[in-house]
Amino acid sequence: MINVIDTNGTGSPIPEGAASHFLDPATGKTRVGVSKYQIDPGSTLRIPPSERSQVVYILDGKNAEITFTSEGKSTTHPAQKACGVYLEPGEEAVVKASSSPLRLLQITVPKHAGKPTSGESRGYFFDEAKLQVLVDERRIRTRTFWVNKETGLSNSWDLQAGRMLYEPLAHAPRHVHYASKTGTVTPEHFYLITEGTGFVKHDTGTIPLGPGDLVVIPAGEWHQLHATDTGLDYIEFQGPFDFTTTMDHDPLGKNWYVKGTDDGKGNLKLWVQS
Repeated sequence: MINVIDTNGTGSPIPEGAASHFLDPATGKTRVGVSKYQIDPGSTLRIPPSERSQVVYILDGKNAEITFTSEGKSTTHPAQKACGVYLEPGEEAVVKASSSPLRLLQITVPKHAGKPTSGESRGYFFDEAKLQVLVDERRIRTRTFWVNKETGLSNSWDLQAGRMLYEPLAHAPRHVHYASKTGTVTPEHFYLITEGTGFVKHDTGTIPLGPGDLVVIPAGEWHQLHATDTGLDYIEFQGPFDFTTTMDHDPLGKNWYVKGTDDGKGNLKLWVQS
């Protein structure tokens, strides 16, 4: 059953500001951790090394700094809304607010050992505005991956995450996700709505959605996301990146193309995905 969690609210006080936790692996019901942090002006939040992979993303704020440390080497990056960092196990980050507060999203997942990797997997800082943008065949949806093995950013099967934008009244094809044929872990999937309104259709009805809604969709649950006339801006997560997707009678909803490219015939280049 699809579950919608309200992530709005002030959270519980911490020295740096406030924290709220919405999915917690300690419950035994999920492998994924999802938290939000409010960082007060002038405060610094340390994301310590972990045995899990992590994504930390600035939901709102400006004039911040993110310091990323891997194998004893640190780099500091100016950051603002829509910047973040991907951390492999053992890596750490420090997020510093300036004179304005920050709102952060943190996602954590265990390492996925179900598929072999070649080469090293390392974390990185990212600025969403500088990442590859994909557009669907109807030109009504765009997506930008922060972490995805097939974009070349990471070398990890642990997760896929990024931002999706729907034009007014746009919708996804009706579809369902399962573990891959060789997968040993049931994949987890969620949307976090940041702007706009819409609804998700499932086999027995619809659920209205708005900003702050965390929409948790179990594997094997057919679903279809629709935007209202406001359009939709949301964060999408799937993990591990070891799943299959089946779509229901919507050939125009399957393919994605790389924005700003040319295949030599005046068309966008098809984004090749598994």
